[in-house]
Formats: sequence, structure tokens, C-alpha cells
Amino acid sequence: MPRALFTFDPAFRAPRGGPIIDLQRGLAQAGDFPLSVDGIFASQTVAAVKLWQTKAGMTASGAVDDLSSLGLTHTNKPSLFRRCLALTAAYEGQGYTLAVGNFDGAGVTWGIIGFTLLTGDLAKVIKLIEARSPGLLATSFGDNVTELLHILDASKADKTIWANSISTGPKKVGLRTDWRDGFETLGNQVAARAAQDELAHDDYWRIAVRDIGLYGKLTELDAAIFFDTAVQSGGVNDEKGAAVSASLHTLPGGAGDRERLRAIAEALTTGVNPAYVGDVRARRMSIAAGMGKVHGATYKISNWALDTIEIDDIWVEAIRSGMNHGRLARRSFAIDHQNEDT
Repeated sequence: MPRALFTFDPAFRAPRGGPIIDLQRGLAQAGDFPLSVDGIFASQTVAAVKLWQTKAGMTASGAVDDLSSLGLTHTNKPSLFRRCLALTAAYEGQGYTLAVGNFDGAGVTWGIIGFTLLTGDLAKVIKLIEARSPGLLATSFGDNVTELLHILDASKADKTIWANSISTGPKKVGLRTDWRDGFETLGNQVAARAAQDELAHDDYWRIAVRDIGLYGKLTELDAAIFFDTAVQSGGVNDEKGAAVSASLHTLPGGAGDRERLRAIAEALTTGVNPAYVGDVRARRMSIAAGMGKVHGATYKISNWALDTIEIDDIWVEAIRSGMNHGRLARRSFAIDHQNEDT
């Protein structure tokens, strides 16, 4: 029986991110299904999916199941990594195109998980894009490209001065129009999105895989919880690990996945700064419970193709056998992006 992957329900935040961009591009390439590729699975995309399903002789539900995904993207579902990335990016308030100013002291922040200037993450992704697609930065930023490449290697003090100079608004959240538009143009390019995915994969997915092996089970929601923890907190440290182990040890026999995941979610708030513990708890608990409110938006996690379903991609092999995660990460990433330009 086909599995429903992405579903739009106006009572909940619409699924968004890379997997939705792929679906929308598939619809655009398949024929006369009018829509804009905005990465949001809402009413416009649902209407286009229904038209495509009708034309394909399928039930016109508007939900994307594994058969519809196969027809539109040449894979029966996006990789687990990309589904987890989409959810965490939504929690983070980020997307492939969004850039913000120095409101938080990080300089300029851009991209799917918030690559920041002062940490050096922005330099990593920008340089990767330039190495893979020479000229793409110049096309996106025009005359500003020389200034951008210079500031990536500047001192932290100079980076801060520069970031403040192009930040706008009383809280420095915005960016000067030319820089905002440049980052948006870049983020809309396939090569730039692939580079962002690759760095998120290399920097955080392997941490999540490690932590699933140590503390979790092989379900999609375990992966989502531990990936979100990797991005927001750098992974499960010794203090959090001890709290998770102790919490799981006290669970009654026969406890189900939801109860187990709630125990993990609560334990992962251990040692968190009190100013942020509410946000951490909301994110982890929304995944564990399958539903919850984060930053004012209500999520139903199964709408994002994540549920208490056993993991069935090649990361099972990594977790069970202890293979070199770096080597397998490259293999998984290549498989997931082999149809990126189709």
C-alpha cells in the first residue's frame, strides 16, 4: 500500500524545504501544472499534484505518496537526511535563500541551517560553491563578489564591522537590498542548494548517526530528534548522554516508541541554558509526540514524511555495522543527489 509522504493540512505548518523543491520542479518539468517553485507544500502545489495524479490515472488526493514521488522525482521518497534537514531548517527559521544581518553577533547568516560569517561556516559553503561552479557567485552578487570573497578571509573584527555596515533595521535583522538579493539569487541555484546540503550532511548528519547508534532506535523520528539536536546543540554530549540513558532505564517494560521518544526529548534539555530550554523542549517534544508548537507554528510531523517507521535506507548499515561514517556519508549523499539536475 502506498505510503503518504507529504500532506497539506491548513491547521498545521506546511511542509517545506529541499524535498518540496524537488517535487515542484518535477511538476514543472512534467507538463502544464502551473505553480511557482517556492519550496512550500501548500494549496498551490496540492492543486498541481492533483492535476498530475489525474493525468497519470491515479487517485487525485493531492497528497504525495511514494508512487507520486517516484513519478515526479525518480525516487520513491527523499532520503532520511533530507527529510530531517527540511524539518530542522523550518524550526531554525531558515531556507536556502534567506540571509539575515548581525542581529545575534554572528555576522551574516545565510542558508538552510544558518551558515554564519563569524564561525567560518559561511566561508566554507561560499568557497565550495565557487569551487564547484565557477562564476556562479559573480552572477549572483555582481560587483559585490570581490568584496564578499575578501571579507570571508578577514579578521573577526573586520567581519563584524562589515556585517554591521550592511545590516539594516533597529535590531540589525535585515540586510542591505543588494546583499539580500545576491544571497537570494545564489540560494535559488541548484548548485548552491547542493553545496548547502553537502555541508549540513558532513557537519551534522554523521553526529546524528552516531547518537542514534548510542541512544536511539532505528526509526525516522529517532533520526529527526538526534539530527535536530546535532544542529542546535552540537550533538549529545556526556551530560546529555547520561541523562538519556538514565531516563530510558526508568521506562516501564513494554513502553512504546512515543513514550521512549518523549523520555529522550526531555533528557536532551539537560544542561541547556535556561533562556533556551523552552525552545529546545518544544522542538524535541514536537518530534517525539508527532505534533507540537514551535515558534508559534503548529507542526504535524507525519506531514513531513517522518514517523515512527523503521529506517530503511543505507544508514541502517552504518549504525549496525559501525562502518566509517565519512565514507558512507559520501556514498549516501551521491545517491540522493544523482538526479538533482533531471
